[in-house]
Amino acid sequence: MEGRLLADILTQNGVTGAVLLDAEGFVLFSEPQHDDSVQLLGKAIALLDPEFASGRITLNAENGTIIAQQLLGNRVLVVRCQVSSNLGHIRHVLDSAANQFNALFP
Repeated sequence: MEGRLLADILTQNGVTGAVLLDAEGFVLFSEPQHDDSVQLLGKAIALLDPEFASGRITLNAENGTIIAQQLLGNRVLVVRCQVSSNLGHIRHVLDSAANQFNALFP
């Protein structure tokens, strides 16, 4: 189910990768599945101190944007976007996806 939700996020215009991390920062699922850059990106985001991070973090860079969404169970959803992507639309999609991921958490 988690893989399907990530695949749905990846179909959004401007999204180039998505990863779901567990509470320890390990990659649970990623899309595309064999893209090491997405997994490395997720591990870098996992280094952010959860004491100071809550909700959603958006990192704008020269070559793209990274959005990290906190989920229940200290899981984190990380999405990589192109510079030209519609971040408002992607945030709306992430709101819906976060609700669906949270519903899967026991």
